[in-house]
Amino acid sequence: MDVFEAVRTILAVRRYQDGPVPEDTLRRILEAGRLTGSAMNGQPWHFIVVQDRETLRRLGALAQSGPYVAQAPLAIVVAVVVVDSSAPAPVANGSWVIKNQTSSEPASRIATQ
Repeated sequence: MDVFEAVRTILAVRRYQDGPVPEDTLRRILEAGRLTGSAMNGQPWHFIVVQDRETLRRLGALAQSGPYVAQAPLAIVVAVVVVDSSAPAPVANGSWVIKNQTSSEPASRIATQ
């Protein structure tokens, strides 16, 4: 599949398989984020994997995408380091990471639609 076809057919996931995510799948999703390019190759991010049901429910209450987060088997919080608040790069970097993680083949294995 070429890049355009991958972009054209991206799936917006709203439901996930019930049950834990296999460790190798999680590692591959995290790796997709780690390999993301960033401004000046700074990679100013940290990943926090949340699997606790109560914490997911509480995160879901805070996020605009809350219902999806609350019922997911896990969430990956992408925390970006902001050195200069006037620079847009940290937000863009974090967005690229999330796009790569959610678009990765391992992420598609835990989606049901």
